[in-house]
Amino acid sequence: MSGAPWPDEPIMWLICDAGTDVTRISVTGEVDLSNAHLITELVATAVSGAAPLVVIDLSGVSFFGAYGTSALVLAQRVLTGHGRRLILHRPSPVVRRVLGVTGTLSAFEVVDRPALPAVDGAPARPVVPTRSGS
Repeated sequence: MSGAPWPDEPIMWLICDAGTDVTRISVTGEVDLSNAHLITELVATAVSGAAPLVVIDLSGVSFFGAYGTSALVLAQRVLTGHGRRLILHRPSPVVRRVLGVTGTLSAFEVVDRPALPAVDGAPARPVVPTRSGS
């Protein structure tokens, strides 16, 4: 046995909790070419709801490819185009690294603390990437 997952076993899980103030999306597992579009599609669906804020929890992501970056950039465009706000909540180290290497981390509002900011439009605390070994 190679250790590879079974062909019908999912590699990514999405959970969506659509509220009136906040839509929370949790992403767990591997985000790659085969499934990154599902994040964008879920965000596009969330736009039809009333919540002005969409929070994507990325703390459970174990692999994050370039298509994941594209999906988040597109999701942000969709939300901004509809007057909504996107927060990336607790991105895992692999997500943070890919977004940092691609230069897109600073384009997102990122919250690392467990509690999320109020929905009143106040900005979340921005995350400043640090260089290891400095």
